[in-house]
Parts: sequence; C-alpha cells; structure tokens
Amino acid sequence: MGIFNEPRPIEGVAAPTRSWPAFEHAIPLTRRILTGSDGFFEVLARRRSALGGSVSERELSSVLWHAMLLRERNHNSRFGEWESRAAPSAGGLHSLCIACLPVDGSPWCGLYDPEAHELRSSSSFEGAILLNRNEIDEILSSRHGITLQFIGDRRRYEACYQHWESLFWRDAGALLGIITMIATALGLEASPVGRNGRDIVAAAGFPTEYLAGGAIHIGSAGTTDKIGEGH
Repeated sequence: MGIFNEPRPIEGVAAPTRSWPAFEHAIPLTRRILTGSDGFFEVLARRRSALGGSVSERELSSVLWHAMLLRERNHNSRFGEWESRAAPSAGGLHSLCIACLPVDGSPWCGLYDPEAHELRSSSSFEGAILLNRNEIDEILSSRHGITLQFIGDRRRYEACYQHWESLFWRDAGALLGIITMIATALGLEASPVGRNGRDIVAAAGFPTEYLAGGAIHIGSAGTTDKIGEGH
C-alpha cells in the first residue's frame, strides 16, 4: 500500500497550478480577526478535545485566517512555487483546502478561499451538510458548531512525489494540530473527527481528484455537548 512506502520527490517537475471547483456563491468573512493573549505553553497546557456551542462568524473567520494565512511565496523551490503558512506542508505545496460544514443551521458554509478570505458555496453543499450533521451526531454526539473538512488536491501530490499518500495524511494531521492550538488560543473548543469524509466531499460536488483528509469540529465555549476530558 502506498501509504506505507517511503515517499520520494520526482526530480525536474513543477507542481500543477492549485485549482478548486468554482462554486458560484461567495460569502465574504469579516476581517475583524481575534487573537489570544496567552503564551504558547499556556495554550499547550489548556489544549483538550472538547465540544462547544454555535460558532460566530468572527470566531470561524479567525480560525480560518490564522490556519491558512499566506506568510511567504516564492517560485524557486524544487517544484516551482513554494509557500509558507502556519502548518508545515510537503514540498511547501500546501495542497489542502478546508470546507466548512455547520451542523446547527449556521449560514457559514462552503469552501474557504484564503486569498479572498471568503467561503465559496453552491446548492450541492446542502447534501454534504446533511451527511455531515448525521455523522457528527453519530461520532461526537454533537448538535452544535462547525465541521472543518480537509480536502486535498491529488494532482499536486501525485505530480511531485512517488508514494505520496503518507505525505497527504501527514499534511492533514499537521493542519489539524495547528487548528486545535488556534481554537484553544481563541477560547474555542475543538475535537478531531474519526473519519476521512469521502462521501461528504463527493456530495459537496468535488470531483474524484480531490481527496478527503479527515476533519475537525469546532464550537464556542459553553454548551451541554460533552466528550471525555483529557483526549
């Protein structure tokens, strides 16, 4: 299986241009970004997997902004374009995106576009929201908050690496870890979701070259949804 084989870079290639489906509805997000006041090790000590309440636009906007903000870009890397963001990424490719799927009727739904800082959505997301709501209820017993579903662009991994599968999952895990820390720093709750989300990604309208990479569920502090402490 590819995930257990050692990944190897393919020499002399350039990564395909990043491309995501062109969903027709744009939902701008506020740029009034929240920041935390605690130091890194204080945040680390407080990090737990827990469930929370409904997420405001500003809270969601802040999590996405900090997680996906472009810090640097150049075009002289092994695969052409290279980027720096909060989470590490194989080859600096940053070939993951985030789809926001609320479970409680929140309007903040769609594929996050970090360049425009907005959500891109279409009617196809309605089916994905329903599937996700049922899975979150089954897996986490939560009826509040927003699921952040990770989606990878297979073309970029496949063009640049042999046995690329483990790098895709490593990137998804790194992004998940960053988001747990961001949520904690902002006083939010977060819990990884035990699934890959393939059916949800397909229902949202993503073609087969886009890969489901797991998810994390975030919520505001203060609700009756509970999971065990210390996770």
